[in-house]
Amino acid sequence: MRLFPIAVGLLLSAEAVSQNAYLTNCYVPRYWKANTAWEISARVRNLTSGAPLVTFRVDWRFNGGPVQQGGWQSTTGINPGQYWPYVHPIPFNVPAGSGTLKIWVVGVGETDPSNDTLFFPVNVLEAWATKSVLLEQYTGTWCQFCPAPNATTNTMDADPLIVVAKHHNGDELSNANSTAYWAQFNAEYSPAGVMEQEEFGTLPDDAQYDQWPARADQRKLGVSPASIAIVPAFNAWQRQLTVDVDVTFAAAQTGEFVVNAYLLEDNVAGSQTGALPGYIHQQVVRDVLGGPAGTTGVIPASSAAGATYAHQYTYAVPVEWNASNLRVAVTVTEKRNGASWTVNVADAGLVLVGIEEQQSLLFSVHPNPSAGDLQLTVGGRSGPVRIQVLSMDGRVVADRTEQTGAPELRVPGFEQLPAGNYLLRVECAGRTGQQRVVRMP
Repeated sequence: MRLFPIAVGLLLSAEAVSQNAYLTNCYVPRYWKANTAWEISARVRNLTSGAPLVTFRVDWRFNGGPVQQGGWQSTTGINPGQYWPYVHPIPFNVPAGSGTLKIWVVGVGETDPSNDTLFFPVNVLEAWATKSVLLEQYTGTWCQFCPAPNATTNTMDADPLIVVAKHHNGDELSNANSTAYWAQFNAEYSPAGVMEQEEFGTLPDDAQYDQWPARADQRKLGVSPASIAIVPAFNAWQRQLTVDVDVTFAAAQTGEFVVNAYLLEDNVAGSQTGALPGYIHQQVVRDVLGGPAGTTGVIPASSAAGATYAHQYTYAVPVEWNASNLRVAVTVTEKRNGASWTVNVADAGLVLVGIEEQQSLLFSVHPNPSAGDLQLTVGGRSGPVRIQVLSMDGRVVADRTEQTGAPELRVPGFEQLPAGNYLLRVECAGRTGQQRVVRMP
């Protein structure tokens, strides 16, 4: 195995500094699946400019349990500016429960073993929801260094498990709630990136946008105790937005949980220093519906497994904003000692109601909620009917075209879907309608 030079801007979740051997690039998700293997990997480095680090191993233990020893590695010598990748032969794989995973390096000739240990709080869940990752960026139309990171986060936002929100500062796209919210991170420079609201301060802000995609991909591998369902209903005639939020806990949790929602606008034409004319801004935070501190009291301090906690936001949308480019991102955050951690995040486009409903396809569904089949009836139309079921994060989970000859049509595959909230979209004769439907356990 060869030695590698240190890359600028290492992707760090935690780092233990010593006068000899220490670990970097070690990540363990805060929430993980019970009885499922997680590969523990890290980079072993040497901070001392004297004798190189030649022989070492990495060990781990969970909640004071038995020490899981790794195999000894012998190298030609790790000097400062070099690292050795290490994968532990025994993966982390435990039953449900919470505790601390301790990982440390043991080096022959170690001069300061007291600082060679990393600690990761891990909540191992028997039931879980898919984890999406929140990346927030501080930017401005005046920022000459922002076009490149903007392009990176535009690509990341296309991933259905990554939600990007761009907080503008000192320009025509900034707003007071967004600015006040961002102040908690002490990252008053552009471009700056904050992932998962700094994970209780263990993942600080940085401008190393080339590292953001890999960091987000790591966090997508984890899970969450809660899922988020969003129905953002927009009445274009009244310019009124109503956002219904349901947070369902797959596993009981204890802590201080806060709900918030961002109104995001894509495809906003405007100037950008350092870019060609005709620049298009994406993921612009138009406002923070729960204010800088978010909405407390929605989720109790002790949540119950299987329980759903609901909240509704209302907002008057200015006429200057294009409703077809708007969407809502909802976050559930755990707060602790003034720091934050993103439990989960989801986003959804606006659902038109009001006058638009009169021109949309009319159909009925029953039973709703349903613990099995879901049937629909299309009124006053003939011809092929396209039936789609979308998850609340916008993914199409069922898609089929049927004929309207039968009085009722079965929604394909609905009885096989996991319990939760979905959006049913029906197209027929050039018209489209949609309804929120609920799959019961």
